[in-house]
Amino acid sequence: MICDEEELWVCALSLCLRYEGGLARRLYDCYGSAQAIFEQPPHELAKHKGMRKSLLTALKDPELPKQAARTVQWLQSKKVRSVFLYHPDYPYRLKECSDAPLLLYASGKTELNKVRVLSVVGTRKATAYGKALCHDIISGFTKLGLAPVIVSGLAFGIDVTAHKAALDNHLSTVAVLPTGIDEIYPASHRSVAVEIARKGMVISEFPPETKGHKKNFLQRNRIIAGLSDATLVVESAANGGALITAHLSLGYSRDVLAVPGRTTDVRSEGCNHLIKDNKAALVTCARDVAHMLQWDIPEEDPLAVQQQLFDTLEEQERQVLAQIHETGGDINALGEKLNMPLPELSAIVSLLQVKGFIKCMENKEFRTTYD
Repeated sequence: MICDEEELWVCALSLCLRYEGGLARRLYDCYGSAQAIFEQPPHELAKHKGMRKSLLTALKDPELPKQAARTVQWLQSKKVRSVFLYHPDYPYRLKECSDAPLLLYASGKTELNKVRVLSVVGTRKATAYGKALCHDIISGFTKLGLAPVIVSGLAFGIDVTAHKAALDNHLSTVAVLPTGIDEIYPASHRSVAVEIARKGMVISEFPPETKGHKKNFLQRNRIIAGLSDATLVVESAANGGALITAHLSLGYSRDVLAVPGRTTDVRSEGCNHLIKDNKAALVTCARDVAHMLQWDIPEEDPLAVQQQLFDTLEEQERQVLAQIHETGGDINALGEKLNMPLPELSAIVSLLQVKGFIKCMENKEFRTTYD
C-alpha cells in the first residue's frame, strides 16, 4: 500500500504522463518511487527513452503538485479508489502489458482479478441480429454455470448490450471509460454506468474532468484488451474500433474470438476477416467461448436435472412414480394400488424407465432410481 504522500506523487506522475504509460512505468522502476522521479534533475530524466521536452516541462510544472492534491481530495470525497500499478488490487492481466497505466481510477466493487474475464466489443451501429447474439452468448454463461466478468467500453451498440446482458444475468461487468470517471460517455448511458458502478465497476486511467478526446478512445481500447483473458468481437466493420481492440489483444498474446456474419453485411466484415485470416476463433454461443478458452463447465447437479425432468411429467406419471417410490412392487401390485388398467400402467412404467426415473429389479419389482 502506498503512503498518502506517495499517492499524491503517483497521481502527479499520472497526470502529466497520462498518455505515456510505458515511460511512467520505466521511470518508476528506475527510481523506486514517484517522489524520487520528481526529485531528479531535468538532464537525468532526459536520458530516458521517450522523454520529450514537453514532458520534462510538465514534470517540473510547480502547479502539478497542487493539481494532484485537488485530484486526491476529489477522489476521497467521491469514494473513488485510485489503484496503483504495484498494489495487489491492480489487475494482474493488465500489469503484464508493458504500456499498462500507472494508476487506475475505479468506482465499484468488482474484483478485477477474477478467474475468468472476457472483453466484449463490437460496432456502435449494431444490428438486431448482433445485439441478440451478444445477449444470448452472455446469458448462455449463466446457463452453463459460469460467471465471467464482462468488460466493455459503455459505447453504443454492442458495448452497452454486453453490459446490460451481464447485469440481466447477475454477472459482474466492468465499463472502461475514455473520459474521466466523472465524465460518463456517452451521457445517455449514465443510468447504465450508475448501475454498473453499483453492481460491478466503472474504471478509467484518466483523471477527473478529462473529456472524451479522440486520442482517449484509442488509449481506452488497450485497457479493455489488457484486462481480460480474451476479446470477443460481435459485429465490426472492416476498419472498426473493435478491430483495434482485437489487434491489441493479439499483441498482448491474448485470445481473440469472433462471431461470423453474412458475407454481404459490412457490419460483419471485420469479424469475417479476423476468422478468415486465422486471427480469431469462430464462436456462436457461450459453450464455444468456454471451449476455446478451456473454461471448465461445472457438471449439473443430478438432483437438479432430475427435478427439471420431474416438472415435465404428466399427472398420471407423477402418481405412478410416487407410488413406486413409496411402496415399490411389480406391475400387478401397482395396478391394484393405483386402480389403473394394466395396459395403461405398463405404458407409463415403460416411459418412466426410458426417462430414467425407475428401474426393474431381478424380482420384477420396480424401484425409483433415487431411493
